[in-house]
Amino acid sequence: MAFDKIEKLMDNYICNNCLGRQYSRFSRGLTNYERGKILRIIIDNRKAILKNKKPRKCYVCNGLFDNLDKWTEKAKTKLKKIEFNSLLVGTKLSNNLAEKEEKLWEKIGIENTEPLKAELNREIGKRLEAYFKKSAEFKNPDILIILNLEKNKVELEINPLYIFGYYKKLQRGFPQCKWGTPGHYKTSIQEIIAKPVMRLTKGKDNKFHGAGREDIDARCLGWRPFVVEILKPVKRRIDLKRIIKEINKTKKVNVKGLKYSDMITVRRIKDFKGDKAYRLLVKFENPIKKERLKDLKRLVGMIQQRTPQRVAHRRADLIRRREVKEMNYRLINKKTLELKIKGTAGLYVKELVSGDKGRTKPSVSEILGIEARPVELDVIKIEKFK
Repeated sequence: MAFDKIEKLMDNYICNNCLGRQYSRFSRGLTNYERGKILRIIIDNRKAILKNKKPRKCYVCNGLFDNLDKWTEKAKTKLKKIEFNSLLVGTKLSNNLAEKEEKLWEKIGIENTEPLKAELNREIGKRLEAYFKKSAEFKNPDILIILNLEKNKVELEINPLYIFGYYKKLQRGFPQCKWGTPGHYKTSIQEIIAKPVMRLTKGKDNKFHGAGREDIDARCLGWRPFVVEILKPVKRRIDLKRIIKEINKTKKVNVKGLKYSDMITVRRIKDFKGDKAYRLLVKFENPIKKERLKDLKRLVGMIQQRTPQRVAHRRADLIRRREVKEMNYRLINKKTLELKIKGTAGLYVKELVSGDKGRTKPSVSEILGIEARPVELDVIKIEKFK
């Protein structure tokens, strides 16, 4: 360790924290303050400091480390009414502090140094952890406490709260997510599920992530996995059983298995490609003879589907190959057929019936040579999400 460099640093007053931080890689088990104090004693500068009637401010941090309690109190006040289980402290340096630190590094080098904000984050973090009895989380904390030194204030970034579950859509006529202009649809699955969660968490907004979706005019009678994401929640621990009961009372949507989740599960849900089973009620333009229905077995196998006209405005115009794995039918009357289909994810089952003017091949209309249209659609089973 070159003591001439230390003496050079002390041409202007430098506090123990800023001094010790420049040699943070030397000696374990010491704080930067303790390390700086030892260095100051070694070069016999202690007496010079004690002679001053008023302590001088460190020319690097401008007395920042003398005011750790002040910044801790600011953070406590901000956090007082917010519920969290983990935290992390971050710092936004002012331009002045950043410039001083860079000049210091030019003098002393950066081989053994620790950045100012790393020490500040750690020291404030330790105080807050002890006060709130919460642990630091470096990857995904519930809340990020930002010490904004430029604006002289504490800012908070509250991470979302994720709740996983399964839902059934019991009625037709409303979408999965909030859609269109306000009032276009009176409600949605997202709004029905999120409403009690938002009230209890006091969140600012929400997002809904479902493993696929059903059409507005369809029911979903199989359990579809989802995650509701609550933005900037004030409360994070709520009665999930109470929420299940409240949602199920609506008679429009049923939920089960609510539990706290994370962003990783959201990504898994988005990537989920589980098989699905459907029930369709099909109407024919003209009467159909029962013996002709055996030809429908040709639907089982690979299906070629060009992006349907009804979704072409929001989906890329592509030709997709999907598989029909199982198919059963029951003739209700000469113009009405009940069709049950099991297929891979992404199969457009309405177009499997109508043919969509030749965009889906084969189709019920093409095989039977008669116009067919779906009048009811239910998702009756969804492969289990793992």
